[in-house]
Amino acid sequence: MSTAWIATSRMMTLNPVLRIDVQMVEAILAHEKVDRRTALARSRDALGMVGIPAPEERLRAYPHQLSGGMRQRVAIAIAFLNEPDLIIADEPTTALDVTIQSQILHEAQKLVRRTGTAMIWITHDLAVVAGLADRIAVMYAGRIVETGPTGDVIDDPRHPYTYGLLGSVPSSNARGQRLYQIEGMAPNMLALPPGCPFAPRCKRATGRCNVPPGVTQEGVRAYRCIDPFAASREAMA
Repeated sequence: MSTAWIATSRMMTLNPVLRIDVQMVEAILAHEKVDRRTALARSRDALGMVGIPAPEERLRAYPHQLSGGMRQRVAIAIAFLNEPDLIIADEPTTALDVTIQSQILHEAQKLVRRTGTAMIWITHDLAVVAGLADRIAVMYAGRIVETGPTGDVIDDPRHPYTYGLLGSVPSSNARGQRLYQIEGMAPNMLALPPGCPFAPRCKRATGRCNVPPGVTQEGVRAYRCIDPFAASREAMA
């Protein structure tokens, strides 16, 4: 299976001293034996697919001559150049304004539908996840603590950490009230607490949480919590 990666930083993805056409053509030639003219045409078409205007002109530009949103579109175009089976997007909309984020999400969704490529979108922005993903996997301390269809996880979280993430979204809090926050700090990965790593921060933790929780399968959902109802609003209040 071929995999492509979209990094968090747009300037880390693109080489600042090479023109866009050079970087895109090299990405194609590294995987396929085609002539440079064909590779250049594919690069131009890829820029057009992600909504970049005047792609011929952008190909001759250097990264610093493009806006942050434009650089991220170039990174997405490069990721799709060789038609990978899977794309891993690591915080690809970080530090972009809401309008540009929306445009990039729209283009990414169009490309996935058009090409059939699967995408894993790594993000802390649950608003992005809600409108993008088919399934969600929530991670804490390096381990998946809950997974399931997007609507189910967001509307009815099973794990208290998932609940905490959802509760910390400003729109989930009443106007004028303090934002909900998860107490405590993330654990040291080199010295994880015994049992459930989230227990020291969980309001519902008991002595039972000193035992590492197994995976509970509930239809199409799965979670690691001895008391899944601790994630309900009533239980966490």
